[in-house]
Amino acid sequence: MPRLLACLLLTIALTVPVPGRAQELAAALHQRLPQAEVLRLTLAQAIRIALEKDPGLKQSANQVASRNIDVAQRQADFAPDLTARLTGAEHFDKTIDPLDGNTDRRDYETASGSLDSTVNLFNGFGDIAALRGAERELAGEQSSYSRAAQTLLFDTVSAFLQTLSSRELIRVRNENLGANLQQQEQVEALYRAGNRPVSDLYQQQAETANAVLDLLLAERDYAVASRRLLQVIGMPPSGRVDLQAPDLAPLEAALVALQLGPPDLAALDQRSDLQAAKYQIEAAAEQIDEARAGYWPTLNLSASLASDYSSLEKGTDFSRQFFDHNPQADIGLTLAVPIFDRLQTRHQVAQARLRQDNARLTLHQRQLQAETELGQAINDFRTAQQLIGVTKTRLTAARQALAAMEERYRVGAATLTELAQLRTQFAEADFERVKARYQLITQEVAIAYYLGDGQRLQALLDQWENAQ
Repeated sequence: MPRLLACLLLTIALTVPVPGRAQELAAALHQRLPQAEVLRLTLAQAIRIALEKDPGLKQSANQVASRNIDVAQRQADFAPDLTARLTGAEHFDKTIDPLDGNTDRRDYETASGSLDSTVNLFNGFGDIAALRGAERELAGEQSSYSRAAQTLLFDTVSAFLQTLSSRELIRVRNENLGANLQQQEQVEALYRAGNRPVSDLYQQQAETANAVLDLLLAERDYAVASRRLLQVIGMPPSGRVDLQAPDLAPLEAALVALQLGPPDLAALDQRSDLQAAKYQIEAAAEQIDEARAGYWPTLNLSASLASDYSSLEKGTDFSRQFFDHNPQADIGLTLAVPIFDRLQTRHQVAQARLRQDNARLTLHQRQLQAETELGQAINDFRTAQQLIGVTKTRLTAARQALAAMEERYRVGAATLTELAQLRTQFAEADFERVKARYQLITQEVAIAYYLGDGQRLQALLDQWENAQ
């Protein structure tokens, strides 16, 4: 709101030809109120913070941990179980003699204990299929985690570059405002000397007001980009950032000289999300085998060791009864042959086949998307390479044309409208040059991301850090 008020005051004041007023108000426009502490960030620091704080990446790590537990559980299914039972009871018994009706109260205690164990010897290889399926799902989650980390890195780099680009736009708009303010002083002086009509002064005041508006919009875009960056790296969006960027010239030259061939679809198959989809297909195949185990008989081995004690047995104590007289051991085999299970196994196999088919369709869909994304990223990169040279030439030509037009206007050989048009073209050419430079880097990052090439992405980041 203070900036909007300042903008309105500046626009109104610029309609009054008072020397020095525009410069004073322009300086007041950029006075900053006390702000929160500024967070100074390099690209490497932003990436590190994102990897530490991102909730989505932590959730993906939890999924990997959960799959590890599933694998451990499936491995434990091969081991026998062992259960210990100990029971003690106090019995209150009253017996009635049918002849004389006398009541004989007989209270006694009992205790029993047992150790029971069961181990599956054969279940149609269902336990083996379940273990293999859990291992495939674990591998898939690990690949998904790797892709989630790559996505977070790509989003962080993209947001960082977008924020830098928005900051450069503020520089361009500031320079444009300064040039318009300087031009307004000249027009005002020419008007007072009677060498220019008042219409030129009003037109230049309008151009200056437009420059102020462009600057405010650029600052708003920078604030939005900064908040987006803070959100991506998991920091409170209410903070302020000061991004540290290297000289782009060496990296720009290397990327302009980079020659790209056609998309490497063989390398694309190694992308983490595609690998995760392949593991899901393999896990679904194991789930089919696990469901088929329902057609097979099961064979279990069981063993039991038990003993008991009763105080009704006179003449023996607990130790002699429990450990000497009453122990017993059992061992047996149980064979269960499925005859009719209400078609449950059949339905489970059918459901598992459908899951496998869906997994194949998901992989095919992701492959098509990956090929499209990679091809588009390569085309965008080549376009960005060409734009580098075009925008550089355009900026040079616009700067020379503007200098010539300023001289022509000074001597009265050109109109203010012609000068204003060239100044606008120069400002836009400057900004397009800035966008092209950052777009070139962004598209190279996009190629590495859509290709799933972590080494290529790391090499680019190393080049960036070495230029600091």
